Amino acid sequence: MKKSIFLSLLLLALGLQLHAQKTLQERLGYSADAKLLIIHADDLGVIHTVNQATFKAFKEGSVNSASIMVPTPWLAEVAAYAKANPGHDMGIHLTLTSEWNYLRWGPVASKSEVPSLLDENGYFYPDCAQLWEHAKIAEVEIELRAQINKAIAMGIQPTHLDSHMGCLFSTDPRYYELYASLAKEYGIPAMINHEIAALGGAEGTQPPVVINQILGAGPTDFDTDMAAFYANTLRNLEPGVHQMIIHCGFDNLESQGMSAEHPYWGARWRQQDYNFFTSEACAKLLEAENIHLVTWKELGALWSK
Repeated sequence: MKKSIFLSLLLLALGLQLHAQKTLQERLGYSADAKLLIIHADDLGVIHTVNQATFKAFKEGSVNSASIMVPTPWLAEVAAYAKANPGHDMGIHLTLTSEWNYLRWGPVASKSEVPSLLDENGYFYPDCAQLWEHAKIAEVEIELRAQINKAIAMGIQPTHLDSHMGCLFSTDPRYYELYASLAKEYGIPAMINHEIAALGGAEGTQPPVVINQILGAGPTDFDTDMAAFYANTLRNLEPGVHQMIIHCGFDNLESQGMSAEHPYWGARWRQQDYNFFTSEACAKLLEAENIHLVTWKELGALWSK
C-alpha cells in the first residue's frame, strides 16, 4: 500500500515537472519547434488616421493585435470600434509620456493627484528619461490604474498590457514590479519577454507567460529599407512565441502634423508599416516560413491557469 502511494506521488511529481518544462508553443497546442508571432500595432487612439489604418490592417492584412493609448484624443473612436468588434485582440498601451512636438496630452487621473508626472505646461514629459527623473512611483500607480479603469469603463475589454516607449521597463525595478502586479491584480496578461522579466527585483514577480522576443524596426531600418528588414526578420524567425511591434498609419496631413519636426515613427514610417503588413507578399512569406499568428487573447488563457 505504501509502495503504491509512493509510486503515485512520484508519477504526479514527474507529470508536474514535464508540464513545467513544456514550451510556450506546446502550452498553446503547437509543436515545440513552432514559430508563433503576434503582429501588433501600437498607438491606437493617438489620431484618427492611426485608428483607421489599424482597423483596415485588421480587416485586410496580417495585423492581429493592437494596443490603445487611453490618454490620447481619439480614444472614443477606438472604444466604439472595440465594442463593435469584441473578438479583436486589443490591449492597453500604458502611457506616461507625450513625445510629439505639437500634439500633446496629459494624465487620465486628476493633475493634482499626479503632479510629478507633468512638465511645466501640464503635459506628460516627452521621454522616459525625464519621467524617471521626476516621477514618484505612487503617482505612476495612480495614473496607470486610472488608464486601465477608464478603458474598462468605456467598454474596452483589454486582452493585454504593454508600455508606451518602454517607460515601465526601467532599471529601477519598482516600475517593472508595478507593471507585473497590476497585470496580476486585473487578470490581464502583460507583454513580458525574458529580458523584461529580469528587471524584477522582488520575488514572486515572474509571470505565468513570458514570450521569447519583442521585435520591431528601428531608425537604421527606416533610413535604409523597412520592407527588407521585415522580410528578413520573418525569414530568420526562430521557434518560440514572438511579438512584432509596428505602427500603422496613412501618410496624410493629419499624420504629418502629428509627427512634424520628429524624424522617426511618423507619417512615412507608419505608411510603410501599413503597406508591408497588409501586402500579399507579407501573407505569402508568413505561409512560406510556416509562421502561425497567435494573439494575446490566446496567451491570456494560459495567464489565468
